[in-house]
Amino acid sequence: MALFAKRISLCVVCMTIAALPARADLRPIALYGENVTFDVLRDGIPVGSHTVSFSRDEASLLVETQFEIAIKFLIFTAYTLDYSSKARWREGKLIVLEARTDDDGEIGLVKARRSNGLIRITGPDGSKAVTRDLFPTNHWNVAVTESAEVLNTITGQVNKVRMRNLGLETITAEGIEIEARRWAYTGDLQNEVWYDDKGRWVKMRFAGKDGSLIEYVCTKCLGGGNVAAHR
Repeated sequence: MALFAKRISLCVVCMTIAALPARADLRPIALYGENVTFDVLRDGIPVGSHTVSFSRDEASLLVETQFEIAIKFLIFTAYTLDYSSKARWREGKLIVLEARTDDDGEIGLVKARRSNGLIRITGPDGSKAVTRDLFPTNHWNVAVTESAEVLNTITGQVNKVRMRNLGLETITAEGIEIEARRWAYTGDLQNEVWYDDKGRWVKMRFAGKDGSLIEYVCTKCLGGGNVAAHR
C-alpha cells in the first residue's frame, strides 16, 4: 500500500509549473462554470473524488482544489489521502500557491510565491527560486500540454516531462459520449489526461504503483449549459 500511496502522490496531486504558453489565460469560469468534479476509481471501484473550484476576487482568479480518497480492505480503511490547495492568478500569472497533503497521516506543505521577478518554492525537500513565469495546474489548464517541466507539490521538486499527443478518442463525460484528445506525460511522471475541443479537462488515468488502474470519471466538467451541445 505504501508503494501505491507514493504513486498517487506523484501523479494525482502533482501541480504543474512551466513557462506560460499563450493559452495559459483560459478564463476557466467561462469554460467550466464555478467548478469541475470527478469521481476517482481504482480498478473500477469508487474510492474518492476530486474537485476544482474557480472564483474571482477583484482582479484575481482564485483556484481551489480538494482531492480525497479512502481505500478499504473488507470493513477496514487501509489507506487515506487528503489534498487541498489554493492558488491566486492575476493577468494569467501565478501570484501565490499553497498546498497541503495528508498522506495517510504524513503531512506535507508546499508553497510558491511570486516576488521580485522570481517564483520562490518551498517544500519538504527544500527551497528554490525559478526565474521564468510559472503556473500550477490541477490539470484543468490545457496549456500544460506545452510544458517541459512540472513541480511536484508533494515534494516541491521540479520534474522533467515530455507531453505526447496520442490523438482523438471517444470518451464518456457527464454520462455522455464526447470526443477528446489524449495526452500522455512521459519522463519523470507517467500520466494520461484528456481534453475536449474547447480545452476542458474531461478525463485522467494512470497506473498505481501496486498495479491498480486509477481513473478520473467526469461528473461535471462540460460547463453547465454547454452540455446540451454535446448530446
